[in-house]
Amino acid sequence: MSFGKDKYILGVSFGFHDSAVCLVQNGKVISAVEEERFSGIKHDSTFPIQSIKWILQNNKLHNTDISTVCYYENPNEKRKRILDIARKTFFKNPIGNLKLLWKHRNTNNDVDDLFKQYVHPNVNIVYGSHHDSHKAYSYFTSSFKNSAVLTVDGVGEYETTTLTSFDGNKQKPIKSIKFPHSLGMLYSTITAFLGFKPNEGEYKVMGLAPYGTEVFYHKKFDKLYTLTDDGGFELNMKYFTYEYSDKVMFNHKLSELLEIPNRLPNERITDKHKNIAAALQHAYEKILFHLLNHLQKETKEINLCLSGGCAYNGTANGKIQEKTKFKNVWIPSAPSDAGSAIGAALHYYFTQSKDNWYEIDNQSPFLGPEENNQEFLEVCRKNEDKIFWEVIPDSTLFRKVSKLISEGNIIGWVQGKLEFGARALGNRSILADPRDPQMKKRVNMVVKKREGFRPFAPMVTFEDRTKYFTPPYYIPYMNQIVKVSEPHRENLPAITHTDGSARVQTLKYDSNPRMYRLLNEYKNITNYPILLNTSFNLKDQTMVRDSQEAIDTFMNCDMDYLVLGNVFLSKKII
Repeated sequence: MSFGKDKYILGVSFGFHDSAVCLVQNGKVISAVEEERFSGIKHDSTFPIQSIKWILQNNKLHNTDISTVCYYENPNEKRKRILDIARKTFFKNPIGNLKLLWKHRNTNNDVDDLFKQYVHPNVNIVYGSHHDSHKAYSYFTSSFKNSAVLTVDGVGEYETTTLTSFDGNKQKPIKSIKFPHSLGMLYSTITAFLGFKPNEGEYKVMGLAPYGTEVFYHKKFDKLYTLTDDGGFELNMKYFTYEYSDKVMFNHKLSELLEIPNRLPNERITDKHKNIAAALQHAYEKILFHLLNHLQKETKEINLCLSGGCAYNGTANGKIQEKTKFKNVWIPSAPSDAGSAIGAALHYYFTQSKDNWYEIDNQSPFLGPEENNQEFLEVCRKNEDKIFWEVIPDSTLFRKVSKLISEGNIIGWVQGKLEFGARALGNRSILADPRDPQMKKRVNMVVKKREGFRPFAPMVTFEDRTKYFTPPYYIPYMNQIVKVSEPHRENLPAITHTDGSARVQTLKYDSNPRMYRLLNEYKNITNYPILLNTSFNLKDQTMVRDSQEAIDTFMNCDMDYLVLGNVFLSKKII
């Protein structure tokens, strides 16, 4: 099948969380952005009108230039699953299930109508499957010709876990696990039990887990699931209610098992809560490695692609090569539903064409909006009552910023295109000195304005990675947690977690030349090619999209300086 040189494919995800849009031409991802970057609503699930508008404007396209829209799942199958479960569990939650049955009584396809309205009436609309989109995003952005693929999330249409092998454009299903047995839902349920928001607070629980030490809850958690002989697992559903309720995910039996009431959001975090978080992570890893070892046994592959929302569990990801026979692991920058927009488009393209995906580099996460120095200056002039600014050439900019960081200053850093995914990868970052023992507390409390236990990630040059971190492989997207080498833990307290670990990003020059230059300049000053890097946002905010958002955030916290391209900003004292 030939798509034509000027035909474009739009990949779209929306409806549950992390709405996103991407543009693909001839198998190449041209642009991609999450709707939350425009709306300011974290994990925005609404139809991505603003993202579609930006995609078209940024690429100077008319609506009719889009030949095909690929939606990341099949809404008809998803509706069928919701209705099936509502009928099956009707008397467990009659009011809630009655509302679901009424809501989905209309079989007309609302998704089609939205695409015809906001793209164009004659656009070709293709439904993927939720897990096919996850798998395709990971596999078709990797460099592997052959690979095992594991997808783990909450739920798609019916599937919650899929084990697959890929050979070129052909995939071979190994095993699938269906709702309500879900590793993602298990993690989200305990996240809710611990007083954090599901589909958002899971990373907080992962960060809390290393503070737990008591193994008392490990045996308690063993009662929540069973590992099956065929490489799968089952959850003990007597403790969970998420199958038939979208309000409460667990029942009183879970509190009785754990011998503690569920924590409310504003309650103090106790040692018991920390121990429960540790037990959850322990259970998660037992199940995950059970799945992975079965997948490797069945496929004999040494390459692994990982996707789905659970692929954000960096603690487990960092142990894959230790706990399994997989030698090479690829996890893209946005493995949750946002990335499925890309996956849906690539799955359609590469299963319809004869092109080889591995000849097309789709690994860069820098796919979103950008501004140039002239645009930065225009925004600075609009804010001249609040800030001073000066333009500094590259020849002195990197040294100046590095020196300021080494002296204890916290720097906002905005460069180039916006990252795609949840992690700051060097273009929308807050940077600080990893050697400062007070820096973790300071950034958490007075800059990010969030929980003090939350760890920060380091960026390190790829060439220097083995001196400071183990294991020594390439981790471009901050999605694996590894150990900080013992000799350096005391010297890098701001990025070393309580268990001696760090969620590291290893940076190659070609992936981000400006950040790479900054790291090397910082090394020249401090002997450490490492910076503390966290996303440019405050608590409950989305990552900043543009210079105005960056200035607003800069003025609302105790950040010391802001760099927009080559424009250096400081605050006016009023």
